[in-house]
Amino acid sequence: MVRYYDYDTPKDKVLNEIRLILISLGYEIDMYAPETHALTTKSTRVRQTIRKYDYVLFVKVSDMIEVQIAAKRSIFRRGSESNLGKYEQIIQQTEDKIPTSLQRKIYHPLQRELKKNKRNNKISFY
Repeated sequence: MVRYYDYDTPKDKVLNEIRLILISLGYEIDMYAPETHALTTKSTRVRQTIRKYDYVLFVKVSDMIEVQIAAKRSIFRRGSESNLGKYEQIIQQTEDKIPTSLQRKIYHPLQRELKKNKRNNKISFY
């Protein structure tokens, strides 16, 4: 779950623009490292039908802007009444492939904001 964007401005300026866009979209920045041209967001919870997904966005600016999603899925474990309280009821499972509808919910607002600011920061979809 990776998207790539192209840019024509200095790396520091691009990283700061993406940070401001993510903040305007409601993300909280967890780690911002301008010296390595990378940032991560704090975990965000999304509900998809019955399942709940917690995801984090990783942004790395090198020759291209790389936006990557790391996600966990919360699964409710059903058990008998005899083992009630003995085992954890919710299992956290890492996801390699998250549904495309969820990917659209994450990537499309970011892409829309980048298109709005395309003339200013010269970032384009790859």
